Amino acid sequence: MNPTLEALFIGPTFFLSFLILANMQRANIKASYWFAGFIFCIFLIQLDAPLARIGLDKNWTFLNDFIGLSNFVVAPIFYLSIVYYVKPKRQWKKRDNLHFLFPMLILILLILSHWVDPEPVSKPQPEMVTISTVIFIICFCFYIVFYCLKSVVIINKYQKSLVLYTSNTDVFDLKWLQQVSFCVLFIATLWMLDIAFQLSEHSTLYSTISSVSTFMSICFMGYHALKQREIYPYKAEEQKEIENLITENEPTETFKKKLIPDEQLDNFKTSLIDLMETEKPFLEAELSLVRLAQQLKISPHLLSYVINNGFGENFYQLVNRYRIEEAQRLMSDSGMNHLSLLGIAYEVGFNSKTVFNTTFKKVTGQTPSDYKKTVQHK
Repeated sequence: MNPTLEALFIGPTFFLSFLILANMQRANIKASYWFAGFIFCIFLIQLDAPLARIGLDKNWTFLNDFIGLSNFVVAPIFYLSIVYYVKPKRQWKKRDNLHFLFPMLILILLILSHWVDPEPVSKPQPEMVTISTVIFIICFCFYIVFYCLKSVVIINKYQKSLVLYTSNTDVFDLKWLQQVSFCVLFIATLWMLDIAFQLSEHSTLYSTISSVSTFMSICFMGYHALKQREIYPYKAEEQKEIENLITENEPTETFKKKLIPDEQLDNFKTSLIDLMETEKPFLEAELSLVRLAQQLKISPHLLSYVINNGFGENFYQLVNRYRIEEAQRLMSDSGMNHLSLLGIAYEVGFNSKTVFNTTFKKVTGQTPSDYKKTVQHK
C-alpha cells in the first residue's frame, strides 16, 4: 500500500485515541480510558507494516515483539470498555486481572527469550513459522469472537434494563456499541485473512480496501465514543438503587418480595395518578424514575414497585402511555391544529419521531396520522 495513504490512516487513529482519552465532556471517564486504550491497540497493530518497511522490526526486535502484544490485549481491553460503559462506577476486581493472564505469560516468555538468547544463531524453519502463524490465528480468532460475544450479551442486558428507569431510552442507548462489536469482528477478519494468506503483499486492491474499511470503522467508533453522554447521571445512592432494580428484574429472579401492604400500594398508586394528571411530569423529555420518585417523595425502588404491581407496567410504558394520551388530547383540540405531528411529539415529551410513531401505534393501534384524520372527520 502507498506509504502516504497508510500514514493518513494510522496517524488519525493515534490522534483519535488521544481525543477519547482527553474526554472533553468528562462523561463515562473509566469507559473512555479503556476505549482509548482499545483504539491505541489498533494503532499499534497497524504500525507493524510501516516498521517492517523501514527495517525497525529487525533492528529493534524486542520493541516489535512488545508492539505485537497489542494483538492479545485488544480484545479484553475492548470488553472492559463495554463493561465500564454499562457500569461507569464499577470498581476493579481481582478476577479482572485474569483477562490479561495470557498476554502477561507471552510477555514473560518474550523477556526470557531475549535475555537467554538475544542473538538467534539461525533463522526458524519455514514449518515452524507456518505452525506459529496458524496458532496465532486460532488464538486471535478465539480472543476476538469470545470477547465480542461477551460484549454483545452485556449490551443486550443493559438495553433491556433501560425501560426500568428512563422514559427516553434513545438518550442512553448503547446500540452503537453492538455495532462497534461487529466492526471489531470485521476488522479482525480482515487482519486474520491477511496474516493467513499474505493478501496485502499480493494484492494492492485488498490492502487498500482493508485499510479504508478499518479506518472507516475506527471513525465510526470514535464518533460515537466522543459524543456519548454520561450513562448514569445520578448520585451514587440513586445509582445503587437502579442497579438493585436491574438485578431484581432479571429473568432468573423468581421470588419477588412484597415491599408494602396492598392498602399502602393503593395509596401510592392514587398519589402517582394525581401527580401525572395534575402536574404532568411526563412532558419532561428526560424524565427518569429517580426524578419522578423525588416528586412523590419516595425511593426509586419503591416507585418501581408501585408501577409494576399497581399498574402492571414498567416505568417506560407508564410514562409513554400518559404521553400518548396527551398527544391524543392535543390532536382532538382544534386550537392545536397549528402543530405538526412532530411538534405534538416534542410537546408531549418525545424527542424522536420514530419512537413517537412506534409507541403511538402500540398504544392505540393506529399511526398518529391515521388517528389525526379520524379525529378531524368527527
